Amino acid sequence: MEGYHRSVLLGEAIDALEVKRDEWYLDCTLGDGGHSLEIIKRDGKVVGIDTDPEALARAQKRFSEEGIKEDRFKLVLGNFRDLKNLLPASQRGEQTETKFAGVLFDLGVSSLQLETPERGFSFGKEGPLDMRMDPSLQVQAKDLLQVLSRKELYELFKNLGEEKYSWALANALVSAREIKTTVELARMVERVVGGKRGKVHPATRVFQALRIAVNSELDSLSEALPQALEVLNKNGRIVVISFHSLEDRIVKNLFKRWKSEGMGEVITKKPVMPSKMEVDENPRSRSAKMRIFQK
Repeated sequence: MEGYHRSVLLGEAIDALEVKRDEWYLDCTLGDGGHSLEIIKRDGKVVGIDTDPEALARAQKRFSEEGIKEDRFKLVLGNFRDLKNLLPASQRGEQTETKFAGVLFDLGVSSLQLETPERGFSFGKEGPLDMRMDPSLQVQAKDLLQVLSRKELYELFKNLGEEKYSWALANALVSAREIKTTVELARMVERVVGGKRGKVHPATRVFQALRIAVNSELDSLSEALPQALEVLNKNGRIVVISFHSLEDRIVKNLFKRWKSEGMGEVITKKPVMPSKMEVDENPRSRSAKMRIFQK
């Protein structure tokens, strides 16, 4: 179907899940439903979670267009950090026969969110500095820029964006609290660090850091992964696709710890990366890394 987000490492992720007929799988980052749709097409069933109500509506519409029967999927609104509380009792592990044969996380922002100016995720489109994946959250990116101190802004850009010009950017932003739009922020970053070099826009890391902070993405991931292991059947797999080195580090270290504690096996000694063809077709996939753990 046209107009839907193109899932990164789609084939590799679904192959990694080893989908079995009529088993339930948990898609913790439903988005436009690309991964879930492929699981269903391989005769699996899916519970899909997303914090963005617009994503659930689009996935529902996509499944309908594809003629997917409603007994093959359940869609749930919520943040995956509350994973166990979002699931029916039978799928929280209280009745083991209906736990999941596989769990998938496809982290980061979707192309739909990037391409919707009013969501404020993209430095290439004029919009408010929002960046909330869950529209019900109280704090937006513009709020952080207005209230954080110079030191707090520096630490945010350094720690979450791994931005080498963090101090210069923090200084500039403290002197420019009136910035309200994505394009204004992108232009300010360009003035501080210089124009575009190669394929990466200079504002990429700043926008990434703000988005991660607004949505508490690292904390959510750290809280969700142990819950995913709890609701996973023996021999089931957790597959995580990340786009940020800090996310990948959380996944790598946790999988390593689980192995040392006898919880299962790390299937990926090194992360699976997109092919050159996929990167050429979808430059966003360049930073993607996929790791797999089997219980």
